[in-house]
Amino acid sequence: MLWTVDVGEGFAGPAVRAGQVFLLDRTNAQDLLRCFQLATGRELWRFTYDAPGTLPFNGSRNVPTIDEHTAFTLGPFGDFHAVDLLTHRALWARHLVNDFKDPVIDSEQPAATRPEKLARVQVPMWGLTQAPLVYKDTVIVAPQTQSTGLVAYDKRTGAIRWRSDYIGRNWYSHVSPYLTMLCGVPQVIMLAQPSDPEKSPDEAPPALISSIDPETGRVLWQTPTPGPYKIPIPQPLRVAEDRLFITGGLKMGCLMLQVSANAGQWGTEVLFYNRMVAAHIHSPVLYQGRIYLTSFKEDGGSRVGLVCLNAEGEVLWETGSGLQFESGGFLIADGMVFALHGKTGELNLLGLAETGPKLLAHAKVLDARGANAWAPLALSQGKLIVRDQHQMKCIDVANPEPNG
Repeated sequence: MLWTVDVGEGFAGPAVRAGQVFLLDRTNAQDLLRCFQLATGRELWRFTYDAPGTLPFNGSRNVPTIDEHTAFTLGPFGDFHAVDLLTHRALWARHLVNDFKDPVIDSEQPAATRPEKLARVQVPMWGLTQAPLVYKDTVIVAPQTQSTGLVAYDKRTGAIRWRSDYIGRNWYSHVSPYLTMLCGVPQVIMLAQPSDPEKSPDEAPPALISSIDPETGRVLWQTPTPGPYKIPIPQPLRVAEDRLFITGGLKMGCLMLQVSANAGQWGTEVLFYNRMVAAHIHSPVLYQGRIYLTSFKEDGGSRVGLVCLNAEGEVLWETGSGLQFESGGFLIADGMVFALHGKTGELNLLGLAETGPKLLAHAKVLDARGANAWAPLALSQGKLIVRDQHQMKCIDVANPEPNG
């Protein structure tokens, strides 16, 4: 254990760049962008702003996006900032709720009907939960209102470069814009649920899968998921030039979508769809041609723990009910999986092989106290960064011994 720092409650994961760790923390009705030295954990500087309010599963949410000169942060209530890494001041600030209100729909008068209420721009039930996407000289985020899907801002000035059309609402959509290349064309993939958020998972309609041109904001193609998908959270995953893997919890399961382009016309086809594997919070990972994800019985999956699939959707192996991770984060490095148990704070190190995983080591690294240590992990220069609801810690995992 290299260092430990106290943090406010929440789920925000760290981002690491050039030997510095960035965390969008939250405490005392403020959001705080904090910058730490990776080697020592010493806090170098912070940028704060007032953001009053509370949410179910309260606290921080989002991973900041860092480029060479700027940190882009999105707070849970919609505060969007570009922070200069040299001066530690905001270059510009926008708001993903207030800036996209419609003068007719978003009246100051109380809504008379439920459809009228749902049409209004609002903070999602669990807050805005996404990481801004840097693309060339723009940064892309997703207000997901009745009229605006994605928005691209000029990185330097904050001026709006484009807005996409409707791609679904943000009541329960917590997916970050996903940049990929399909059929040789760059595109941003988004998932969103268009229905009344109070519908049960089984009653919810399919989510919308949308592809947007990152240069212009034009919607290239759009298709529904083959089954109900109430709360999109994990990002899609490109597994081939023309294929997207999509998974979700609450009985959604997983699917493989094949995308085609012919003379400017786009098409999609579902190659497989099943509910055996259901990742709830963390995004799937493609490693050496195989798909890895964490799946839970509580989310409808019959194959549980860390699960490995091939490109045809066949389950090659699973760690099973004896080794689940309760929504803790995981990542893959050097042929090994680092998986954190979200309730116990235990870190597990698993070796990957053709025949299945091997538990190499495990150790309790967080005093999670059963309090949802769900944040994404970060790994840089052999240093693994984890957090729970109270502390963020850095662990030296470089060159671990094969037998733990």
